[in-house]
Amino acid sequence: MHRLLSVVFVSVALAQDLIVDLPDGTIRGSEITYQNKSYYGYRGIPFATPPLGKLRFQGPVPPKPWDGILEANETQSCCISMSPNDQMSEDCLYLNVYTPARKASTNGSVWMSYRVSHCCDIIEKLPVMLWIYGGGFTIGCTSDVTTGPFSLLDEDVIIVYANYRLGLYGFLSTQDDVVLGNAGLKDQLLAMKWTKNNIALFGGDPEKITLFGESAGGISVGAHIVNTKSAGLYRAAICQSGCSLTYLDITNQNDSRKAAYDYAKYLDPTISDKNSTTEIRDFLQSLPADVLTPAFAANTRTGIAIEVEHEDAYVTSLSFSLLESGNFNQVPLIIGTTSAESLNTFAVQGGVPAVKAEAAKFDSDLTAIIPSDLLLLVGTNATDVGSIIKDAYVGPNGSFSENLAAVVEITSDLMFVKSTLKQVELQSNVTPVYLYQFSFAGFLSNLLPVIEGTPHPTQLILCSTSRGRKLHRPVSSI
Repeated sequence: MHRLLSVVFVSVALAQDLIVDLPDGTIRGSEITYQNKSYYGYRGIPFATPPLGKLRFQGPVPPKPWDGILEANETQSCCISMSPNDQMSEDCLYLNVYTPARKASTNGSVWMSYRVSHCCDIIEKLPVMLWIYGGGFTIGCTSDVTTGPFSLLDEDVIIVYANYRLGLYGFLSTQDDVVLGNAGLKDQLLAMKWTKNNIALFGGDPEKITLFGESAGGISVGAHIVNTKSAGLYRAAICQSGCSLTYLDITNQNDSRKAAYDYAKYLDPTISDKNSTTEIRDFLQSLPADVLTPAFAANTRTGIAIEVEHEDAYVTSLSFSLLESGNFNQVPLIIGTTSAESLNTFAVQGGVPAVKAEAAKFDSDLTAIIPSDLLLLVGTNATDVGSIIKDAYVGPNGSFSENLAAVVEITSDLMFVKSTLKQVELQSNVTPVYLYQFSFAGFLSNLLPVIEGTPHPTQLILCSTSRGRKLHRPVSSI
């Protein structure tokens, strides 16, 4: 009789596993089967109020509580990107939580549900990984298709995917307190706070959260590392092909303000520089999304910018100075790049002819290979500096036209490797840093017939099941 009662208890507990009582309301997830394994998915959880109307371009606001049970069983709309479609919406600030389906646990002869609210002191809480997607701050989504979480779940971790606003919706800035900027980063920050405050309800350990991202996601992780407003929200970080110093410190601040005016002028040619930033904001906020979005697709210059000092500002200092001074969140870091970051860029631009064109440019103008953020001393001959850099890649008597692999190498260094190595140098002074190069010879390694290497997008494989097999053993905690 005792055994029968135990079985009945377990059956009831399993039904309750998919229901979670959050502070904002109750949700019900679903059981997901992938490659004959079961997982729990809680998809489409609102972590912010829809950023519509006067909330457009502004920092996110926490969600309003709801009544009844919210069916959290499918991913909600992606945020509007530079390639909009019917699956995208301005109402996009939702996140997904995925957990291993650990149905039940035992404590002596008493069966206990996995649901933490039943047994917070009994079940071991799992490490958590919060993913920030890449896409140049202009595309990206929490969609399961590209970066399904299931291979990571097999390592007994909990995965959180959160949407954040993109392009002019997420990074418009008037360079004053009218539109501070970086709303997309602030979306991420709110998702991080949500995870810290709620993940225990899903069986996660709020003291073992690892922040990780690739490309613009890696840059975002880097931005949070150097921002003490995110202190305590995670215990470790992973930057894949992007970091605190990638692009962030070379943003032309005048471009941010100019881009805001350009967006408005694109939609209304009568607008001029004489209009105030308040008028620009009000005009852009007044437009329906289907009218505003074409301006986004026509102008992609908006990105992370330095904000004016304000209580709601998030990025107010250059990351280099923060890393150099040690004034950042001193958490352990895994960081790295692929062996041929720029390979895919050349493939998109036309393949080998594009590489040859770049080689000819470098050979004819040595100043073209000088990094844009390298400030030369007064009186320094730029051509001499370019010659020194060229010699490091092709030798004193070599040329890029005769060594196309060197073109991929130097452009990869300029795009991602240089900034990564500098962050390693600065951050390793005060925290553990683990540097890697991802050189997996996979299906993207032969994008160009004469140059082999692992291109930039391949890092998505690290957290993807789209190829149907696990390619490595991911790090869930440090």
